[in-house]
Amino acid sequence: MDQADLSTTIRAALAKAGAGAAVSHETAAIVRTLWLPRRPSSLIHLTRGGAIERTHQGVRLHGSRLPEEFVEDLDGMPVTTVARTAVDVARGLTLPDAMTVIDSAARLLIQQASGEDLRVLRSVSRRAELLPLALAPLNEAFASVWTWPGTVVVRGAIELVDPASESPHESRSRGWMYEAKLPMPRTAYEVQGASGAWYASEFGWEKERVLGEVDGIEKYGRTGDEVTAAVRAERLRQADLQDAGWALARWTPSERRAVVIRRIARTLGL
Repeated sequence: MDQADLSTTIRAALAKAGAGAAVSHETAAIVRTLWLPRRPSSLIHLTRGGAIERTHQGVRLHGSRLPEEFVEDLDGMPVTTVARTAVDVARGLTLPDAMTVIDSAARLLIQQASGEDLRVLRSVSRRAELLPLALAPLNEAFASVWTWPGTVVVRGAIELVDPASESPHESRSRGWMYEAKLPMPRTAYEVQGASGAWYASEFGWEKERVLGEVDGIEKYGRTGDEVTAAVRAERLRQADLQDAGWALARWTPSERRAVVIRRIARTLGL
């Protein structure tokens, strides 16, 4: 469903749901372009405080309490705020999946509050400076639902939030590492090759001289020429880093969790 069709469907569902209903959960996440750990269902999710929860004609109506401070007007539609949306979606997910939603919400909240280009989050000092702009609304949204089922995972994801994660694959990978009790890496790690050139790596374990990288297909471009050039550049980059004494653990988003964890642990010498 394209954005125009989705908007039309949402507006029709809101009209039937009655006053006080707001777009929420996965549907709000799609509208706000938050990361989701998996392809969402075709259901339209709405919340209206006190409503009888039901699914009817493609609409999932939630009856959760929804104070007005957690609803915003977005293109003429009432939609749960970024923080409330992330908390609602993260409830019931595994910790690694919840981290994808919470990290993306943190990035969006920082961008909205500061107007900064998100690439500034690659700087450790700027990240520390800007992080409170995300933590305040996330913690406020969490505090309003902390007694509800599934919020233990949400609290964990907020405690581990890292807006420097630049893809859902990075956030989920961090969750896997945490649950496997691996040493947690620095994210958006700046590293120098033997040539003197500087590079950015998704993860860095400085003491172990190990870098970790998630090789999503989007990383290499769209056209054949772009992919060829990107692969050639990546081979040169990897050789330069290895010549400087760095070992690389690489994995793709489609690889199984156990395989990825074993590869990282082996590269770390564990």
